[in-house]
Order: sequence, then structure tokens, then C-alpha cells
Amino acid sequence: MPLPGNRTLNSADLTAYTPSCGASPVVAYVRAPFRSRLLKVAGILGGAITTADGTITVTVNAAPVASFTVPQSGSAAGQLFAVVPASPVYLNEDDVIALTPSGASGAAVPMHFSMAVRGA
Repeated sequence: MPLPGNRTLNSADLTAYTPSCGASPVVAYVRAPFRSRLLKVAGILGGAITTADGTITVTVNAAPVASFTVPQSGSAAGQLFAVVPASPVYLNEDDVIALTPSGASGAAVPMHFSMAVRGA
């Protein structure tokens, strides 16, 4: 039996990457391709972080809109962490979404990000 299609044609997934979400964090950036609403932000670890939890802060044009914690305990490559913004976050074409890691430790632990958006 086929699964129901619950993805609309005006939805998209945006991706970003940071080579380090641990010690010496590097911000990941992505551009909003069209007027839309930010539905969910997720990150996948590329390795284990050590000694301290990390936080990923999501900003749109430098205004914070959401954040999520990356716990150190049991962290490993391939773990998924996500957040759904508490209030609607609307994007205009060419808005800049920044994903800023902080607080974690561990050298050069990469993280892949995905953001689900739906056209307004």
C-alpha cells in the first residue's frame, strides 16, 4: 500500500553544513529561496562531542527565532536533533538563515543541517 503524500508542491528542504560545531565553532548559512514559513530545523552530528553540551541558535537576518540543544552524553555520528519554532517564522526571498553552534567541545565535529520551509 502506498504511503499518503503529505508534502505539498510548495515545500522545500534547505541544507547547510558546518565543519565544526564543537571547539572553534563555525556558523552555517543558507538563503531563503522564496517567501515561505520556516517549519522545522534539524541537525545531524558528524561525530561525538566531548565534555559539554552544545547549543545551535537559529537566526533569520540576525534575529533569533529558535534553538536546540545537542547533548554531549551519548553523542555520536548520525544523531539527529531538531526544533519546531514556537511561533510562526516567516521568510522573505533572500533572507539569510544562520545556524550558530556554541558551548560544545571536541575538535572539528561536523554537523549537517536541514530546514523545512513551505511557500507563503
